This record gives sequence, structure tokens and C-alpha cells, in this order.
Amino acid sequence: MIKVVSILTLLFSCAFGAPKTLQNGSLLEDTFVLYALDAQMRQKHHQASEFFGELYKQTSKKEYLYQSLRMLEQSNDIEALSQKTVAELKKNPDDMTLKRFEIISLLKGGNFSEASHKASLLSEQSKKAPDYLLYAESRLKLGDYEGGVAILKKAYALNFDEATAERIALIQYAQLGEKTEAIKFLKRHIGTHGNSVGIGKRLGSFYAESGALNDASEMFEQTYEAFKDTSCAEEALKIYLYQQDIAKMTALLEKSHLNDPLLLDLYVKVKSFDKASILAQALYEREDNPLYLAQSAVFKYEGAANRNDPTLVAQVMEELKKAVVDVQEPLYLNYLGYLMINHDINVSEGMGYVRRALEKQPDSPFYIDSLAWGHYKQNECPEALRLIKQVESMIGTDEEEVRDHLKAIEKCKTK
Repeated sequence: MIKVVSILTLLFSCAFGAPKTLQNGSLLEDTFVLYALDAQMRQKHHQASEFFGELYKQTSKKEYLYQSLRMLEQSNDIEALSQKTVAELKKNPDDMTLKRFEIISLLKGGNFSEASHKASLLSEQSKKAPDYLLYAESRLKLGDYEGGVAILKKAYALNFDEATAERIALIQYAQLGEKTEAIKFLKRHIGTHGNSVGIGKRLGSFYAESGALNDASEMFEQTYEAFKDTSCAEEALKIYLYQQDIAKMTALLEKSHLNDPLLLDLYVKVKSFDKASILAQALYEREDNPLYLAQSAVFKYEGAANRNDPTLVAQVMEELKKAVVDVQEPLYLNYLGYLMINHDINVSEGMGYVRRALEKQPDSPFYIDSLAWGHYKQNECPEALRLIKQVESMIGTDEEEVRDHLKAIEKCKTK
């Protein structure tokens, strides 16, 4: 639309120059409107104001006058706005829209007392929400927070506007120190008129600041569920992280998928390996990151009811071999190697993966244990014993697997 209007404006400008008067006929009026709208869209507010002002002058249509004043307001030319409004009010002293522009110019110009006086008269005359809001704004600018809230409540009572409700509660909470009342006010609004992202987040923040973290997280999560606003889920998650409530973090992340890597960590933390494997596989397919493929394979094996299932072992090995082509982390190299050693599937090749892990982390007792187990599987008992004793000297025999390996290798020595 902007490009179309701009092209039309250019064509008219080149052919005729900017029109000076409308003369008679709707065609010329429509042309002039195009100029005004084009200037407005390009944020040439002064130019737009002049076009709308000329439209008003030629047609006497009040909507053009109001739009001309609105452009001056948007340009923040308060002096011009004030002068033009006062001049028009002399001709139309009862025009309530012009009175509103006058109050706006007084507020923007810092004349809060006069703005308050005129807004008070206008709001009492009109009984309309916009005029109460102008009056409230003037009282708040004067530091009269109690008065401002009282007037805002009059506007709120007319339309139950959520922005007005949020502002009332914020002033009560922050300026008047009426924290309990602010919370009650927003709860009543939600109970009667429904929730919104803005209201829900504001009430949640009030709860959080007052230390009612359970109420806060519940409010944030309810708001997320209603509107799917991720910022609400993030606020709830922050609270659950602070509380270290893994169950609630997990439930929230499962339905929001706000942070799948964190959800993956939580699954592993509680040893929910089946879910961890599925999620890691999904992350791999989504991001094409071989690290997730390696993780999916490991979690699949760890969560298996029967780890001796040949089909399972073959699948896990295949996925790990594919992953470690690009993922050279010793953890996965050792895991693959130990898997092959422990299941007697090409022990020599498995030991090769373990040695690659040890090249990167030579002091790891767990990788040394894997290598010792490989030597044991190949009946190389002295070397197996030397290595497992090294492991014992490093970490003792608290680990069940190390303890089992030590017993087996010591028996191997006596053969």
C-alpha cells in the first residue's frame, strides 16, 4: 500500500505539482487525501497535517481537522498543536474533541494544573472513559496518586478496559504501597472479565515480588496455557528453577517445548532414559547435530529392559559409530568401545575406540577400566591386572562395575 501511494504521489507531483486547492469535485478531494495518507505513512507528520488542514479548509469536514491535529500530536509539535487547537476552539467552543486536543497539548507542554482543571470539567460533562483517562493523567502528573486512581476507576467502570485495570493495580502496588489491594483488584478483574497476557504477567510479578512464588508460578503458567505466550512460560520456569522443582519444570517444558535441551537434562537427571532417547533423537533430526544422535543411542541402551538384546546392541552401536565420526568426545568413544568389548563384538576394534578416548583424557579411571576389561576379554591377564589395579588406586572399589572387574581379572591371573 505504501509503495502504491508513493508512486501515485510521485506521478501527480511530476504531472501537476502539489495541488494548492481542491476546487470542486470528489476526484480532487480523493487525490489530496492520497497526498495526506502518503505523508502520514512516511511519517512526514507536519506535511500530513498541512494536507489534512487544507482538506478541512476546503470541505469543512471535521474529521480532516481532527486528523490534522493528530498529526501535529504525533510530530510532538506541541506549540503548533496548541495554537491551532485554541484557534479552532474560538470558532467551535463546544467541540469536545477539540477540548481533548487542548488538554493533550497542556499535558505535553507541562501545564498539568490547567490540564487538570479543563479535564475535570470535560469529564464531568461527557462522562466518557477517554476524558476520565485524560483527567487521571493530569492528576498523576501532579503526583496525586490517590486522586488519579479514583478517576481511573471511573473510566474502568465504564468499559473494564484491561490496560486501565493494569495501570490502576500498578499505581496501587508501586506508588501507594497498597500491594494487597492491587493483587485483589487484578484477581477480581480476572474472575469477572477474564485473563490476558498483560494482566496475567502483572499479577504473576506482584505475587513473585511479594514472595508468593507458588501463586506466581501458577499465574504465569495459567496465562501461558490460555494464550501460549512464551514469556509467561519463561517466568514460571525461572521460579521452578529457583525452587529446584524438577517435576514442575519437566511438566512445563513438556507442554511448552521452551527449552528442549534443558528438558533432556532433566530426563537424564531422573533417569527417564526412554524419554531422553526419544527427545535426543528429535533434536538430532531437527538440528542435524550428531551429538544428539550419540546421546539418543546411549540413553536408548541405558533405558533398555534387556541390554543383551542383539538387535538393541547392534542399533546402538550403529548410531554411535555414525555419531563419533564427527563427535570426537571421549565419553562417546569410550561408551562405544566398552559396548563392543562387553558384548564380545570385535573386542580389538572396541579397544581402539577406548584408546582414542584415553588419548583425549588419559587420566580417566573409567576409560582405563574399559581398556583393562578389553585385555581381560582377550585373556591378556597381566596387563588387565596392571590396569585395574591402577583404577583401584585412583578411585577405590566403591564403583560396583570396577569391583566386579577387579574380581574377574584377579581370577584371570590364577588361570
